[in-house]
Amino acid sequence: MAYQIKKDPISKIPKVQLAFWLLVRLAMLICAGYSFIHGDAVMGFESIFCFIFTHLWDLFQIFGNGSFIEEVPPLPQTLLNIIIFIGIVFGSYLGLFDKLAHFDDFMHLLSGFVCAAFGFDFARIIQRKKGPCAVTLAAIFGLMFAVTIAVGWEFYEFLMDTLHGTNLQLAKAGPETAMFDLAKYHGEYGYIGLVDTMTDMMMNVVGGIVGMIFMIVLRTKGNKKPAAKAKK
Repeated sequence: MAYQIKKDPISKIPKVQLAFWLLVRLAMLICAGYSFIHGDAVMGFESIFCFIFTHLWDLFQIFGNGSFIEEVPPLPQTLLNIIIFIGIVFGSYLGLFDKLAHFDDFMHLLSGFVCAAFGFDFARIIQRKKGPCAVTLAAIFGLMFAVTIAVGWEFYEFLMDTLHGTNLQLAKAGPETAMFDLAKYHGEYGYIGLVDTMTDMMMNVVGGIVGMIFMIVLRTKGNKKPAAKAKK
């Protein structure tokens, strides 16, 4: 069968979610323009990168060519857009990453939730040809997906710190570690980095567990009523 590029099926997206998608995309373009105008190329390109990520679901539908990827529901994209909007607009541009001590923990908690939610649906989609995927299996896959993304993110931070000279893991002196009392961390910046990395991963796991439970409830609540009627 010849490869086909389809029209974006916007009608599949709930109207409230679509409105939010458009708001986030507009916000990313404004953030990118603001950054480039003020000479902050890093944040400018980061905003553009996030703008592209707000179109993942659309890209799945357009270029999926009839594969299982087209069956991904709009909800994971909406959850991803929430992370992007909060992280970029509130975290980076309004400075909450620096102003609020636990804002980064909240973002890792939220990302774990979103990854688990996506992983849950993804497991059910890729299993569809062999029959319905067990809820337990989908839940475990969702949690493991969230954990894997958390590990991958820490790999990214380590490589950026090592190769690009950033301080994402807070392992050296700099503006990022100025708010920390070094005496509470055995007088070592490396220990701050260790605590930061492990806290990030634990928050992702907690978020993943919450997301796993949320998806179990969301995807099974509609299946209980028919079973109850059948018993009667």
